[in-house]
Amino acid sequence: PATTMALYRIADSCTNSITPMSTSFVLCVGYLQTLNKKAGIGTLISFTLPCAVIMFVVWLALFLAWWALGIPLGPGAPVR
Repeated sequence: PATTMALYRIADSCTNSITPMSTSFVLCVGYLQTLNKKAGIGTLISFTLPCAVIMFVVWLALFLAWWALGIPLGPGAPVR
């Protein structure tokens, strides 16, 4: 269960910046529109999508290294 939760949190944290359902998404669009009046949802997603992909790759590599070394995820929560 701990490994599944860790993988879920990796995927969820990476998509938080590109989902319009985020609580701060509207604030980010508003701030972006102070810099560029024509900016909208697509502009914000196109700016944050590369960061989300890079963050996912880095988190996944870190998890795979953690899993390969067999380090426990917490007290009483083995990774395998």
